[in-house]
Amino acid sequence: MGLKLGSSWSTPRGWRMISLTLFALTLLLVVPLHQLSSDSPGVYNQVSKYLKHEGTVYDVEDGFIANLNETETEQAVGGKANGVENGSVGQQPGGAHEAQAIGEDGKEAQNTDGKPAEGQHVQNGENATGDNKPQAEGGDNNNGQGVGGPIQEGQKLETNQGNPEDNENNEEGGEDEDEVQPVQPPKFIVHPNPKPTTTSQKPPAPTPAKENDKEKEKEKESHDNHDDNKANEEHKDNGDDKNKQETPNEGDKPKEEFPSTTPNPNDICAGFPNLNGITLVMKTGATEAFSKLPAHLLTSLQCVKDVLIFSDLEQQIGSHHIIDVLDNVKEDVQKGRKEFDLYKAQKSCPIPQKYCTADMKGGWDLDKYKFLHMIERAWQLRPYQKWYVFAEADSYIFWPNLIWFLNNKVNATETPYVGSVAMLKGTPFAHGGSGYVIHGDTVQKMVEIPDLAHKYDVMATHECCGDYLMALAVNETGKKVRQAHPMFNGEKPVTLPFGNNHWCEPLITMHHMDPEEVSSVWQYEKTREKTGPIQIREMYETFFAPNLKDKREEWDNLSDDTCFIGPEPDAQAKATDRQKGRQKKEAEKTAVQRRAHQSEEQCSKVCEADGLDINEEEFTGLENDGLRAALIRKKYEERRNEKDFHGARKCFQWRYQKGVCCIAKSFKQGKPHKEAKPEDKAVSGWFVQGINDWITAKGECEPKWKIPS
Repeated sequence: MGLKLGSSWSTPRGWRMISLTLFALTLLLVVPLHQLSSDSPGVYNQVSKYLKHEGTVYDVEDGFIANLNETETEQAVGGKANGVENGSVGQQPGGAHEAQAIGEDGKEAQNTDGKPAEGQHVQNGENATGDNKPQAEGGDNNNGQGVGGPIQEGQKLETNQGNPEDNENNEEGGEDEDEVQPVQPPKFIVHPNPKPTTTSQKPPAPTPAKENDKEKEKEKESHDNHDDNKANEEHKDNGDDKNKQETPNEGDKPKEEFPSTTPNPNDICAGFPNLNGITLVMKTGATEAFSKLPAHLLTSLQCVKDVLIFSDLEQQIGSHHIIDVLDNVKEDVQKGRKEFDLYKAQKSCPIPQKYCTADMKGGWDLDKYKFLHMIERAWQLRPYQKWYVFAEADSYIFWPNLIWFLNNKVNATETPYVGSVAMLKGTPFAHGGSGYVIHGDTVQKMVEIPDLAHKYDVMATHECCGDYLMALAVNETGKKVRQAHPMFNGEKPVTLPFGNNHWCEPLITMHHMDPEEVSSVWQYEKTREKTGPIQIREMYETFFAPNLKDKREEWDNLSDDTCFIGPEPDAQAKATDRQKGRQKKEAEKTAVQRRAHQSEEQCSKVCEADGLDINEEEFTGLENDGLRAALIRKKYEERRNEKDFHGARKCFQWRYQKGVCCIAKSFKQGKPHKEAKPEDKAVSGWFVQGINDWITAKGECEPKWKIPS
């Protein structure tokens, strides 16, 4: 049956209209709308703007938010994240540009600050070709900034992190067709400096002021020599670690292997540990800052990005700002106190400090006021850190050892305050120069103590030591210091007492380090070929062993564990109180020890004869000292192959001066010591054969980590 048309349609013009109509219908039915270019003119452009590649409806606002959530929102102050500068959100991976370029009714999408999205730029996120590909997880980005610009001191960045699975879905830009949930944009909250919350706790009454300044001086001396005055043998090598506190969270996570690194002279920070969540709080003074700090700034502090340097004067060394932590000590504390005369003189000095304060005293007394102010200021400037590491300008920190120790051996809940423990007035405290760590939760509780710093400022006026006051403040939180000596150590390479308690243990800190020593130890760290944690024995092998010899004149090797003094009244009168307090009673001396005070040669034989079964009658019956020395050597050679004999050695070195012989159960290098009178010179010696045999008997040893106790 043919198609019958009216006369008007059967004309040539009518056929042309029919052909055009059929052609238009063909375009509408055959060509998929989603394949038309967004650049095509007409209605197709307006329709295709609201269609996604899969043909589903695409909500511009939700899509923009979804792509925001694709970025890492868990950002820490100074951490690694895809930072955003000056309030602009960086370009996002995948289809983020499409979402940002298109807004409702054809308008440009706005970011959270109301700025056009096209003004945004990538920071450390673009590859070399300019492609906006997603950055690999864990990739480097040291920008350390969050939305709103750089994080200022005292501010904390918080984020609401989306579900990772949701983020993966959002990366495709699609929505659930059955149920579309409204997506809230991530909230970036920058807190101002938090104000310490107060409690109803009443501060304890201050200790009455001492009437006798000599007692305070004794406390200072005891504080400075705390390693020599420990009342117990906490560091004895008894191998009984099973009864000590277990490694924290052993059921939750496996122990991490100690990182091994290869020396890289072109990268000073190669192998340096991750310090996220850790703030170094370094204490110094105006009279020493420019002499002690530069060595640190040129070595390890190049790799420690989060450091607060507190002093008693505001100063600037290069790019490092030194904060006056005493600027808010109240006038009632300062009034009439000599140490604050120094403080005021420092602040009023218009020229370099050495010209104004070189002859003034009070720096040590001024130092004790800094400790609790450092706690308050550190929390104000760096709140909510995991660990606060405290050190002094002459301390040295082995950072890989410290970080591994904190991550694997410290239970932050049970032992939040760890260091080298000393005692004062029956109260244990972490020795400041040896360095110590306090967990952030404990620091937060400390700053909640009402008027914390001022309360302890008042106490400091009649106490000797700021690190002692620090322990009292920690005790108020219900926690106490835990022992981790000898890893936290108050000695340095020339004074370390190498021996049974100072050998296999890893070394975390040292004290009294001058700039040259800081540089030397840092150089060793950067060039050592060994792997694993640095142990105390490495300080001997590197800095002492190459120069070990039998004897040095005008030298003090710090031998004073046991002293031998003649029984005569004159001999006793010439000896110092310290020597007399450590002398061995005459009735307890061996035949060799009874002659030790007579000469340096006789003194040197005490260590060689240690542990040998020498018959007293046989020894004294010999005609001269040469025969007696030969007997000692013979007895030693007879036991040369006995490993247990060498391992049990308790005498390694000696010192002879003014008719007094003193020995040591460890071996130390010491330093030169000159006397005005030649007859008063000090002579020091080492039983080299005994030291080497002891080291051989000890053999290679695994790192002996001290569990805080």
